[in-house]
Amino acid sequence: MSFPENIYKAKEYLGINFKDNNLLFQALTHRSYSFEKDLSVTNEKLEFLGDSVLNLVVTEYIYHKFPELNEGNLAKLRANIVNANFLAEIAKKLSIGEVLLMGKGAEQTGGRTRVSVLGDALEAIIGAIYLDQGMEATKEFILNNFKTLIDERESLGQFGDPKTRLQELVMAKYGNIPRYRIVDEFGPVHDRNFVVKVYINEKSWGHGTGKSKKKAEQEAAKEALVKFEGESK
Repeated sequence: MSFPENIYKAKEYLGINFKDNNLLFQALTHRSYSFEKDLSVTNEKLEFLGDSVLNLVVTEYIYHKFPELNEGNLAKLRANIVNANFLAEIAKKLSIGEVLLMGKGAEQTGGRTRVSVLGDALEAIIGAIYLDQGMEATKEFILNNFKTLIDERESLGQFGDPKTRLQELVMAKYGNIPRYRIVDEFGPVHDRNFVVKVYINEKSWGHGTGKSKKKAEQEAAKEALVKFEGESK
């Protein structure tokens, strides 16, 4: 099979020499590309696998790295790491958006920079690395790209409910509470995505994307927490 140039660029960006290029091709194939090219393959099954592998590696890492955290806080920290915004942050550092195989329509509507698309693609890539290289190589890839950001999140105390934590901080400092506003919606009715911004004293402090308004608000609060707690140090 002749592969698009994107596959070889992706190998360079990821630092992984895949034995089976078909796995990387599948990991980079957005469903819009499959529809446009009439292919049967998409990255969705690899995303499912990669999500499980990522959860295991992150769980093991934070379990050993932060022995002072109890079970509840470990679970909250993990949830703060394995989420669309965090994954998209890593994906951007790896230039995954540039090498995704995507249909023209999805690309023209900003698909290459969309948080959910980037996060899903990174999980699919992790699934592909696992099948191609095994667990140890996958663990090395994940920790090389994740552990600095994980440590930053923990140092900021970001393992609680982000909306509650942000509200507590804003109330203590300003005597009021953050406000959340939906600024965009996209996707078909059965697969709607919401974009929410959080405002503190009418200034935007963060934005988030999610399949529900509640999820988008939590993601916006996480971004605002990084800025708010950083300024308070």
